[in-house]
Amino acid sequence: MSILINMRTPFRKSHGKITFVLYNKPSNCKGKCIYCFSQKGYTKSTTANEDTTLAKESSWNGRKQLEKRFEIYQLKKDSGIKCDFAVKGDSFASHDEDYLLQYSKEMYDFLNNRTSESLEEAVLLQNEAKDKCVTYKVETRPDQIDENKCLFFAKLGITTVEIGVQSLDDDVLRLNNRGHDSSTVMKTTQLLKRFGFEVCYQIMIGLPFSNLETDKKMLTETLWKNEYAPDALKIYPCLLLKESYVMQKKLRNLYLAGIWKPLNTHDYTVFLEECYPHIPNYVHINRIQRIIPPEKIDAGPASEINRKIFSNISKCLWQRSINNYLDNWNINVNNYTIKEYLQGANGYCFESVLGNDIVLGYSRLNLISKKSALIRDVRVLGDMLLVGQKNEEKIGCQHIGIGTALLNAMEEKARDNHIEFIFIKPAAGSKNWFISRGYIYINEYYLVKIFAGNKEQAISEYQLQIKIS
Repeated sequence: MSILINMRTPFRKSHGKITFVLYNKPSNCKGKCIYCFSQKGYTKSTTANEDTTLAKESSWNGRKQLEKRFEIYQLKKDSGIKCDFAVKGDSFASHDEDYLLQYSKEMYDFLNNRTSESLEEAVLLQNEAKDKCVTYKVETRPDQIDENKCLFFAKLGITTVEIGVQSLDDDVLRLNNRGHDSSTVMKTTQLLKRFGFEVCYQIMIGLPFSNLETDKKMLTETLWKNEYAPDALKIYPCLLLKESYVMQKKLRNLYLAGIWKPLNTHDYTVFLEECYPHIPNYVHINRIQRIIPPEKIDAGPASEINRKIFSNISKCLWQRSINNYLDNWNINVNNYTIKEYLQGANGYCFESVLGNDIVLGYSRLNLISKKSALIRDVRVLGDMLLVGQKNEEKIGCQHIGIGTALLNAMEEKARDNHIEFIFIKPAAGSKNWFISRGYIYINEYYLVKIFAGNKEQAISEYQLQIKIS
C-alpha cells in the first residue's frame, strides 16, 4: 500500500473536497519567457517530482492518474468522493482540443465507473455517479483565451481558470518576452468572468527589469481595480534553479551579468508583510511560493515561509478560513452569519462567517445586465463529507445548509436589483444540487433560475449577455 506522505502534493480533504493534481502531456505553450525553465521529458516550468513522475508513468493520461491517486490516497471507489481536478502542464488552451476532450472524458469515465461514447455523455452521467467532480481548474496563458475557448472550457466542465499574469507593468512584460500586455489580462479577466469562471492570477515577484516598488504597486493597488479584481492569487518569487537540475539559460545569463538581482527569503518576507494588509477580503491567496526543494535553488527565496506568520495582518479568504483559523474545525458552527463584500465592477463576494472573521464558505455573484446575474462560485469549507452523507449532529461545515444560505443570499441580492434571471455554469458533478434548488437547464453548460418571465426569455437574455449562439 502506498504511503500518503510520499506525494509532493499532500492528501487533503479539509476544503470540502479532495484535490487531485493531474498533468497534461508536455507540449509547446508557445511562450518565450526569459525566466522560464525546462527539464527534458517534462512540461515547461515543471520538474521531475512525485506528482509529475506519477503523471509521466501514467502516460499523461487523466484516468490513469486518477486511478493511481485513489490508490495512493486509499480512497474507496463509488463512495461519494467530492473531487477537485487540478490540471497542470504548459498552457491548457494551447493543447489540441480533441486531446483535451478525450482527456476530460476519461477523467469523468473513471468517476462514472463506465466508458462513455462522448464527453457529453460522460458529463451527463455525472448526474447519477456516486463520485463527483465538483471543481475543475486549469492553467493557461491569457493571450490564448477568446469567446470560443471559453465556450470550449464550459463544455469540458471547467470551473476555474488560472491565468499566467506575472506582472501588470507593460515594460516588465515586454522585456521578459511574455508575449502579451496588461490590456490582454484585463480583457481575458472580463471575458472569463462573463462566462461564469472563477479567475485566479499567477503573479511573479522579483522578475528581471522589475523592482519592489513596481511589484508592490501591483499587489496593493493595480490588481484590485475594477478591470482586474481576481478571485484568487498564486504569488511566486522569481527563482534561478541549479544548472544541473533544469535549463534556464536566459535568466542565468542575466544573473551572471548582474542585470537581474534576485530577492532573498528575508526581503521577500518583508515585502509580503508590507503588501498583505492591502489585499482585499474577497481574495483567496492559494500560494506564496513554489514547491521546490531549497537545495535545487541557486538564487531567489529558498527557505519555506510559513504563511501563518501573516495571520495578524492578512484578511484573505485562505488566512481566515476555518481550516487555518482553528485547530479543531469539527465543532458546531450553526450560528454562522452571512457577510457581503464588493468585488470589482458589479461583483460581490459572500461569506459564511463564524464569529467576526472565521470563514466557513464563500460564493461570488456578478450582475451582468439590468435583467440578469451570474453565479461564479459556491463552496463550503471544512472536513469533506461524502456525497449524500447525513450530518445529523451538525458538526463541522459540511451538509448543514451553508451552501444553501450562500445561494439564498445571492438570490436575494439579485432580487434587490430587480434581476429576472440568475445563471450558473456548475461543475459536472454539481448540477443536481442546483436543480434541486429550482434551477433548470437552458443548454448543456448553463442553468438558470427564473424570477420573472419564462425560459424562452431567459435563453434570449443568456444569448445576449453571455454572447453564445
